[in-house]
Amino acid sequence: MAPDRLPQISLAQHVLRISEPSESLPFYTDKLGFTLISQHCDGDDTHYVLAYDSKEQAKTGEDASLAVPGNNCFLVLAHRPSQPPATVARQPDPSEGYWKIAIAVRDVDIARDRLLALGIDVDTPRQVPDIAYLCHFSDPDGYCIELIQHDFAHHHTVGQICLDFPLGTKPTFSLITLRARDIDRSRDFYENLFGMRLLSRQAVDSRQFTLYFFAATNESPPEPDVDHIDNREWLWRRPYTILELQHIWGTENDPDFSYYTGDKSGFERLAIACENLDDVLSRAQAMGISPKVSDHDLVSGARAAYLSDPDGYRIQVLDALAQK
Repeated sequence: MAPDRLPQISLAQHVLRISEPSESLPFYTDKLGFTLISQHCDGDDTHYVLAYDSKEQAKTGEDASLAVPGNNCFLVLAHRPSQPPATVARQPDPSEGYWKIAIAVRDVDIARDRLLALGIDVDTPRQVPDIAYLCHFSDPDGYCIELIQHDFAHHHTVGQICLDFPLGTKPTFSLITLRARDIDRSRDFYENLFGMRLLSRQAVDSRQFTLYFFAATNESPPEPDVDHIDNREWLWRRPYTILELQHIWGTENDPDFSYYTGDKSGFERLAIACENLDDVLSRAQAMGISPKVSDHDLVSGARAAYLSDPDGYRIQVLDALAQK
């Protein structure tokens, strides 16, 4: 169970390592509609901060890299010339922890047609029964990106293309998807340390896994039962970024099983902004976690703590109060 008082937090940054900014930046900005908000240099390394909520987030100026609750997460592309390129394992590699991001749109078919016209290879959309209407493609480094529709295929009505958006309709940075070996331990970490709420749980019996969707929100889904199908289309319409954990059945019972979450995956970290870093540090210590603390994060300028979740994913906690 999450704490009675939900801490004010947000998914702030999703950081991926890229090999060629000249390829990745036009891909995400011109083809997917992200806006480059800022960039930050540290020697030869450069972090490019991108967002969908560009008009609102750009108002924060130098604080743009520190998301505020309710906004889309920032996508941060890290270019490190001294490091070898990431070896991105294509889904569904059973040993790779990092999976994908998802972009939610009102009409997946329109978005796919526009990407195909730009020469991007996108697979055929499909309705995953009782889950979503979706399809996948890859960025220049091979990272998997999912397009997910607001409503199921059989509920959908075709609308007008909006030329203001490269994908034809307004996009949302909807999901960040990681794999979890022991979902009970992961739930304890994200719910009790950060106060995230489980909004939906979706079992895919045919493939023997379950999807768990967590968010930093005070919203409640339409149905109190997190397994209820009616919550799912509601989920794809949320204006904020959601953390999705995929649990493949039985992995928690194999003592020798673990996901690869190291540098070669290309996934560098997930940053979470909080209203009171000291409060998070106290809860972490009570849970037996010893974060490392830094007085200055390169991208946000905030005081930050660094820790790992139960599967070894790097988590950075940013002190939002440091920016106020």
